[in-house]
Formats: sequence, structure tokens, C-alpha cells
Amino acid sequence: MFIPYYYICVHNEPYNVPNGEKRIARDYDVLCQLINIALQRDIKLTLMFTAQWADYISSDSFRMARLKQWAEIGHEIAAHHHNVYHINWDGYTNYPPESVKPMRQNIQPRKERFLGNFDLYISSLQKINPGIKSGCMNAELDKRELPDRIIYDTSLGAANFGEETRLLSDFENPVKGINEYLSVATYKEIERKWLTHYQVNNNRNSGQAMKTVLGMKQGAYGVIMHSFKRQLSSFAAYIEFLHGIDPSASHSMTISDIVEQKLIPERPVDLEKIQAMSESLKTGGQFIC
Repeated sequence: MFIPYYYICVHNEPYNVPNGEKRIARDYDVLCQLINIALQRDIKLTLMFTAQWADYISSDSFRMARLKQWAEIGHEIAAHHHNVYHINWDGYTNYPPESVKPMRQNIQPRKERFLGNFDLYISSLQKINPGIKSGCMNAELDKRELPDRIIYDTSLGAANFGEETRLLSDFENPVKGINEYLSVATYKEIERKWLTHYQVNNNRNSGQAMKTVLGMKQGAYGVIMHSFKRQLSSFAAYIEFLHGIDPSASHSMTISDIVEQKLIPERPVDLEKIQAMSESLKTGGQFIC
């Protein structure tokens, strides 16, 4: 039986709203539960934090010590971003502040703050990982949402299998998690590499991901979860499935593991073509995670 390399990304949401830190504190407890579940099966996670989470964790010595322990046992400390097209925007963008307000009024009329550009965003993330280089930048719809420091990303928007360039939703297509190759392109004179993932945010999607993994003959498979209480059961089920097919967790990887250990081949992609294909989707939301 073929067992693909696999990776699990955990998104930790920004809550750029009044009393947002209370929501982060609630989700932080859930994140600890997710990590404990994975620990029982020696499965690595790629923990993707928004700047708000980085500020929350770095403000407390106990949380920082716990984060260090997570990294020491093999979990990757990565970045997450919600772009200006996301209903739950994190407040960071390189777009000028004066252009953001009309963009946001059409998407989210509630009160939210413009927090700064990507230099400020990355400075928050570096509090928890000075060498941060990977993440999910929610750049499916707009590659201008890619900070310079993030060179391994999971938000290309296009699939990482087959010969034809195609856009696939993280929500609806379990094959989106299949990576027969690593997509590579240069943006802003920086070489970037992309993996993909599928959202295992409920028991139905978890089951579809399992079936897809069992049908693979090559490559790596990636999924994304959120630190939400309602996703605990689907997360636990998926972890048990992986343990069943890979008891030693020898195929468990992080984003950087897949890239830097060269576990799958690389393939150049046409970033301009993908961007042009994505333009019509900016108000649709179906690719946003």
C-alpha cells in the first residue's frame, strides 16, 4: 500500500474586532487540545499563526515556553494571513490605507482596524519565530498579499497535480490536497514554493480526505484545520486514520519538511496566468480560508 507524505496545517484566526483577544484565548485552549491529540500519535503539525496570535502568545512567558516546546517536538511555527478580500480581514496589507476603506465597505461593514503594512505584520510573527518563512497567506486571489519573508506558501489557488493549470477550492474538492509536485515561481524577484491543502473542517470532509489519501499513488497530501472547538472531532478522526495507515508516523511532515527535504518534484508555474484566472473570484469567497 502506498502511503503519501502528509501534512496538517492549523489556522489560528485573527479576530480583528473589539474584544478579539478573548476569542483568541478561547481558541488557544482548543489549539492546545489539537496539539495533544496529535502528540499521542507523534504526528507533526504546521501551526499557522496570524499576527494577533503572535502578539497574544509573545505577551506571556508561559505561552512562549509552551510554544518553544511545540517547536522542539517537531511542529512548525508558521504564519497565517487574511487578506483585504476576506470577511475576517486581519488588518494588514500593503495597499495604501486610503484605498482599503472602500474595498472593505463592500465586504464587511463592521468596525475594524487598519493595523499596518507587511513589515509590521512580519515583525509580530518574528516575536514567535525570528526565522519565519512558511505559511498560508490567503493570496489565492491576489499575489500582492505575499510578504517578502514568506517563501513557502499554501495559497497558490491552483492545483498541484495534472498537466493543466486549474483553480480548485479548498472547501469543495478533496483532490485539492494532492501534491504530485511543488509549484515554483518568482514573485518580486523572490523564488517562492507552493503546496496545497484541503479543508478538513467537518466529519464529511475528513472522510473525503481519507478516501483521497487511500487512492493516491504518489506525492504528498495536505489538509487544513482551524483551532475551533467544533472541528475537534473531525481532527481526531483524521489523526486516527493517519495513525492506522502510518503507525510510526514516518510520513508525517511539516510544510518546510516537504520543501527542504525535496520529497516531491518541483514544477515551474505561470504566476501571471494563475493571477488572471483568479481575478473574477475576488468577491466570491469560495477560495478563501
